Amino acid sequence: MKNSLTLARQPIMKRQDEILGYEFFYRDHEGKCSIDDPRHATSSVLVNLLNQIGIASSFGDSLAFINTDGPLLLTDIIRTLPKKKIIFELTSSMRHTAQIHESIRYYHSLGYRFALDNASFHPDYLEAFGPLFAYMEFAKFDATQTDNDQFRYLPNPFGKMTLIAYKIEFYEMLDAYEQFGFHYFQGFYFAKSHLIVQNRIDPKYADVLSLFSLLQTETSVEDIYNAFLRESALSLQLIQFLTSTHPEYIYGATSIKEMIERMGKNTLSQWLLLIIYSKSGTMSMDEANQCSAFAQARVVLMLRLLHLASPNPSSKLIEDARLIALLSLLEEIMNIPLENTLREINPSSNVKDALVNTSGLLGRIYAAVLKLEIGDAVTAALLLKTYGVHQDQLV
Repeated sequence: MKNSLTLARQPIMKRQDEILGYEFFYRDHEGKCSIDDPRHATSSVLVNLLNQIGIASSFGDSLAFINTDGPLLLTDIIRTLPKKKIIFELTSSMRHTAQIHESIRYYHSLGYRFALDNASFHPDYLEAFGPLFAYMEFAKFDATQTDNDQFRYLPNPFGKMTLIAYKIEFYEMLDAYEQFGFHYFQGFYFAKSHLIVQNRIDPKYADVLSLFSLLQTETSVEDIYNAFLRESALSLQLIQFLTSTHPEYIYGATSIKEMIERMGKNTLSQWLLLIIYSKSGTMSMDEANQCSAFAQARVVLMLRLLHLASPNPSSKLIEDARLIALLSLLEEIMNIPLENTLREINPSSNVKDALVNTSGLLGRIYAAVLKLEIGDAVTAALLLKTYGVHQDQLV
C-alpha cells in the first residue's frame, strides 16, 4: 500500500467569501477519482478525514459535505459520526428502498443532516426523492445542467431547503443563481478542488478483520486491548478518531485501554466496520506501510529502553511510556501539533513533561529513542547513564 493518502476538497461559500463548508471527494492511492464501489469511496473519505487527517486540519469549524451511498445508511456506523459537522449528500443515482428511506428518517430524527446532490425538477427525480424532502437541509444543483426557467416558472418543491449551486465558473452564472434565491455557491469561479496529501498509517487489514470478529463474541476488554498492542497504527487511528468525534472519551484518559473502555464494544465495532468498508476492493491490503512500521518500532523501542532503565516497571509506567510514543507519533506522522494533542487529551503531568521537556525517567527514555532512531547510540547512552544503561546494550 502506498505511504500517503490523497483527498480532494472544494469550498462551498457565500458571495462575500464566507465559507459554509467543504465538499470532500474520494481519491485512490494514485490520486485518481476512480470509484468502483460507492460504499468503499464514502468510507474511505470518512476514514481519511476522521482517523488520519482529523477534523481540525481538514475543515475545522466549517461543515463537511460527503457523498453517501444508500447501504451505508443501513448500518449503525453513522451513529459513531459527528451529527452536527457532517452533511450526508444523497446522490441522484442512489437506489431507493423502504429501508433506506426509513433509515434517513431515523437519522434525521437524531439530528443528522442531509443534502440532495445533483437535485433536479425532472418528474422521475421528484417522484423518487420527494418522500425525503422533509428531511433535507440542503439542495445542490449543477449550474451547467439545470434549466434556469424551472426556477422562474415551476413550483419550487425545494423552497424550504438551503440552495447551493455548484460548477459556478464565471460571474454571470453566480449572478443568475443568486437572483433565483441561492445562498451558497461552489465552483472554479471561487476555487478549484484542492488536494490534501498526507502520510497514511494503516493497520493490517487481516488484523482489523480479526479484531472485528473478536468483538462479536463475549470477549474481555483485556483481550481487545491486547489486539491493539500488536497494532500501533490502529491505536493512532483510534486516538485521532476519538479526538475528532468523541473528545469526551479521550480527555484525561491514561491509556488506550481506558479509551476502549469509555468507547464501548458496540461503537468500537462500528468504527472497525468503517475501516473494513474503506478497504473493500483494494487488493494490496497487507503490503508494508512504512509509517505503520515506524510507529510500531518506536513503541517497541520505548518499552525496551524502559525495561533497561527500570527493571520490573509498574503497569502505569509501561502505559505512560506507550502513550508517550503514540502521542509523539501524531505530530511526526500525522502532522498534528503536539500542543493540540496535549490540549485535547490532557494526559498526566509525567507524560506532558516527558513530551515537552524530555524530563524525568520517561523523558530521558523518549529523548534516547529519538537519538537511536537517527543512529546516535552514543548520545542515547549518555542520556540513560544515570539509570545504569550502557552503550553496548543499545546496539
